[in-house]
Amino acid sequence: MKINQLFKIKDLQTKILLKNSSWVLGSNVLRAVVVFFRGIVIARGLGAELFGTLNIIAAFAGLIQQFLGFTIGSAIMKFGASYFANKEYRMLAALVKGGLYISALLALVSVLVITGFTLFIYDVFFEDPDLETFVVLFAIITSTSFIDKISKTLLRLLYRFKEDAFIVIGSAVADLIIIGIAVYTYPRDFAAFFYAMLIGKLLASVLLNGIAFIYVKKLIGSYWNVPIKVLRHQRKALQNYTLNNTGSRVLRTFMNNGDVLLLGALLGPIPVGFYNIAKKLAQSIMIVIDPLTLTLFPQLSILIAEKKYGEIKVMIRKVTRFTLLPCVAVIVGLFVFREDIIVFAYGIEYIDAAKPFIYLAINAILGAVLFWHLPLLLSMGLVKLRLQINAMVLILGATVAYVITPSLGATGTAIGLLLANGSAILIFSAVTYSRLQKGRVE
Repeated sequence: MKINQLFKIKDLQTKILLKNSSWVLGSNVLRAVVVFFRGIVIARGLGAELFGTLNIIAAFAGLIQQFLGFTIGSAIMKFGASYFANKEYRMLAALVKGGLYISALLALVSVLVITGFTLFIYDVFFEDPDLETFVVLFAIITSTSFIDKISKTLLRLLYRFKEDAFIVIGSAVADLIIIGIAVYTYPRDFAAFFYAMLIGKLLASVLLNGIAFIYVKKLIGSYWNVPIKVLRHQRKALQNYTLNNTGSRVLRTFMNNGDVLLLGALLGPIPVGFYNIAKKLAQSIMIVIDPLTLTLFPQLSILIAEKKYGEIKVMIRKVTRFTLLPCVAVIVGLFVFREDIIVFAYGIEYIDAAKPFIYLAINAILGAVLFWHLPLLLSMGLVKLRLQINAMVLILGATVAYVITPSLGATGTAIGLLLANGSAILIFSAVTYSRLQKGRVE
């Protein structure tokens, strides 16, 4: 029985949303299972201190890369969807080519910046004096994410969800095998694990970009010589959308990665290990919701262009009701069994992860119930509003976390993150739905 029939869904747009999400959902569920076991292997294989050190490295490099990672993929999705629908392949080719050039340049800059920061502020975040090489190597390999995001955007734009799903699953399984062999062969050996992890990331990037290249070449390969200047009449719109959206993304990154750096700077790597366990476990709730978010963006962009606000409201109400009750049940269960879950999965060494876990879980649940707020906001073009609100809630959440973390530990950091993220989600949801009601859509 199809999911539409199972839940008696009749309106067209909700059916389209669920159909488009099915492949992404399947791959996310399988990937989540693999990543869950991968996390257990890493946590047990490295121990709390080395595991915390790993997460500080990832947060340090990731924060800088996110800061420089302009949201070019979102711009390609929003503007490219129109070109693709209207068969303006010359414009689409120019847009993709420009996006790739800029992304490659930003990838190079990110490596140089991380290397420079490592030389000057390394002691702020790291107690071990011998990790500089690991930080720079991590930056080099993960800089491929700048191009990876373009490839994933193009696969989804071309409705290649099946291929994207196989890439996600295959990469996750290969990564688990490579890391598992390294940890089993060289237990508690940070260097051996680290190099294995980098190999897994590199293979995943090669696979993704190779398959994306095949499909994109079939569609716009013959238009690749079209100059980027054909986009000059939309240059201002592209710049404004990308810059405002990038600013918001940077602030969101400070919320979602800066918490780890703040905790590491205040209390060291061991609390970071506990916090990261709790955070990853809480965010696993999103494996069912992320597919809906990813596929909703292009769908909403088309509906808003066609001014079908009524259909959007019906869909939003239905999917919110659909997610609300299961999410409430999940949060109750997680609250009751939080310590048992942590100990069963990661061992008694990580029991302190149960303290921040419930706040991080509430944060994830709120995002799951109101998952539509971000694709709707981006489809409306409210990127400037997003930037302003994110700036305010970041200051609020960071201030609270800084004040209470020394006394509450990782729990204080989790409360600060919940305050910042929760406030933003509620404000964006209220504003976007209100504009739909009044027909005030930009």
